[in-house]
Amino acid sequence: MTVVPKVGLGEEERWAAGGDDAMSLERAIFRTDPRADPQEEPPSELPQACWLDGDAVWLRLDGLDHGHPVVLLGAMGAWVEPDYQTSFPFGSVVGVRLYFRGVEIGPLPALVGLQSMGLRGPLIGLCFQEVSARASGQIRDALRALVAAGTAKAAAANLFRPSATGAAQVREIIDDPRRVRDILSVLLRKKGVVRRAAEGAPSMCVMLSEVGVGTVRWFGVEGWSEAAAVEIAGHSSVFRFNIRAEQVRPGEIVSALPARVERLRQSLQQRGVEVELTARFLHPHWLHLPPVEAEVVDVSFSSLRLALGEGQPPLTPRLKLALELPDGDDGVIHLLGEVRSVSAGEGAAAQLGSVHVVAAKREDERRWLRLVSRILHATTYGGSAWQAEFWDLFASSGYFNLSGRRPEHFESIKPCVMRMAQKAAATPHLLHNVTCLSEHGIEGNFSVMKPYHSTWMFHQLAKRPKSASNLSSRQVLRDIFTRCCEYALADPDCRWVIVYAEAHVAWNERSFFEFARRHEATGLALAMPFRLIGVDVPALPPQVSWAGAGAGAGADVDVREKPFEIGEATPGEQAALLGQLCATSPRLYTEALDLVPGRLALGPCVERWRSAGFERERALLVARQGGEPLAAAVLELGELGTNLFRLLDSVRLVPLCPGGDAAFGPLLDAVCGWFQEHHRTSFIYFGERGRMTYSGPASLNDLGEGRLWIVARELVPEFVEHVYQLTEPKPPHR
Repeated sequence: MTVVPKVGLGEEERWAAGGDDAMSLERAIFRTDPRADPQEEPPSELPQACWLDGDAVWLRLDGLDHGHPVVLLGAMGAWVEPDYQTSFPFGSVVGVRLYFRGVEIGPLPALVGLQSMGLRGPLIGLCFQEVSARASGQIRDALRALVAAGTAKAAAANLFRPSATGAAQVREIIDDPRRVRDILSVLLRKKGVVRRAAEGAPSMCVMLSEVGVGTVRWFGVEGWSEAAAVEIAGHSSVFRFNIRAEQVRPGEIVSALPARVERLRQSLQQRGVEVELTARFLHPHWLHLPPVEAEVVDVSFSSLRLALGEGQPPLTPRLKLALELPDGDDGVIHLLGEVRSVSAGEGAAAQLGSVHVVAAKREDERRWLRLVSRILHATTYGGSAWQAEFWDLFASSGYFNLSGRRPEHFESIKPCVMRMAQKAAATPHLLHNVTCLSEHGIEGNFSVMKPYHSTWMFHQLAKRPKSASNLSSRQVLRDIFTRCCEYALADPDCRWVIVYAEAHVAWNERSFFEFARRHEATGLALAMPFRLIGVDVPALPPQVSWAGAGAGAGADVDVREKPFEIGEATPGEQAALLGQLCATSPRLYTEALDLVPGRLALGPCVERWRSAGFERERALLVARQGGEPLAAAVLELGELGTNLFRLLDSVRLVPLCPGGDAAFGPLLDAVCGWFQEHHRTSFIYFGERGRMTYSGPASLNDLGEGRLWIVARELVPEFVEHVYQLTEPKPPHR
């Protein structure tokens, strides 16, 4: 078990996680000692219940002919998957017998019910009513053996703590028929619970099997004709539909498409804590007492839930707290908190308190983000300890061959990428690398950065094609996508998420582009095509290069052959550029990329990057003819190494009048001069509008077609649901 020593506030000792595991908070909450007497082992040495892999434990109900593999087992009960063929006697007490390695445990009297068990959806629950000491010991022995064999893992304690999961829910009513149908499509082949309106009618388990144009098909043991509510659990939400059967057939019904969906969204970032984590604080109203030690039962990036025991000073709303928590790496996290709500606890917990928290200092913020990320996703890591393996991952995943590139093309930027991977750990408000780890090392990577005022960009997705680990490719993708989305949403200023995605990659089509098409009509999602052009900067002669800021507007670019004047944009030309972008581009595009009044110069964003020691800049050049602006260039500069394809060193060319794209060639030469002055040997041209005929000295490399994917913050939870559906584990072969 991961145990945190209990030292007093202000003492010289530091918090330390027990054992040899430096990543202790990422591990399950059990440990076995083969030398220990199992009769003397305290109950806390095993979790309350474990999820089981395979068919290690079977269950048989008295009166039923066949058995069922147990998927969740604990001393309090057993749970099995509904098979849609067996009519279970819900609400009745029946005899249950468990079978493990040829040993029968039981019979045990158990109450049969239908229970929603988190992301697993509804399960048939058999709650043991009376368990003998012998049977209880046999169940513990079975769990201990399965844990040792690696075929059982701890179930989240909050599954069995109903009163601890009611907070942080957001209720949303969705009545747009297109969104209702999209949600139902995401929930295809998921199990749901039918709660019938008739008094005393037992709950039923169904599966959403087909979504038509105006109808929905449900599969289950039996049909029903009266109105009923169906609940289906997604990744971070529970969806409720009110439906009435229009056609009833053996084992299935057909209903009309629900008029609306009620969505109860649990905070994407809040999850039960499956390790022993204790918060310590001096109670402001009881300063004469020793520090309070409270179990942390739920965490998010901005809040935590504390369980206080009998006899401890009570919490009250709006109470201010100064909390200390271990960071799992021999350090202490200092948080400032305010109690938001208090509720009665269950069992040993006399009180549950929800506390909104902020880090006391920047170093505490870094440690808190890392700790919460570990708790939310045990298979992913957001640190820098693995940057030495990044390059091997990119090579083996085929990332270096994207867009027609070759691995040797990236060697020159390798030192910068390695440095940035190291620096990312110290700048979590700007950069973050999410790696998926197994016992064999890095299995996948996805990076996030904040290049604009309220926009997070996902980039550098790489996954090993084959692995000897027990993590499937689907699990790797699910974990890194979910963690990146949660990380972006942890920023209260986040409004947009963007991805530059290659257009003809199957995963991009199924994940990003399909989702954007579904939601494009809402104005909250977009997949905008562009052509990715790599530009190699030549050693330009002085008469061709742009003279820089000192020349100002009117600096010539070889006017004898190219009768265009190119210089910095005047205020009037900046306004004309914004007007042209507003008239020809979707709102999502201009808002997400800060191409709007007040943010065109990236002022606060540039300051954030520069204060962290990174380059960040935006410049505007305009090509004129006879004093009239023809086209503009929006140039951006970013720290080398932030992206392997140098997406932050880029330019966009915008015609300001009909035929303005005729100035694109000379304008690109001036852009090359600007990047040369900033010590860049290459940059990216996003070909989004207009045509360019270029015959200048720069070398242009067509890297293929791409899509700029943009979604609003409001849709990110639904995108997680979409990814969750795409990465559902393949059904086991029987």
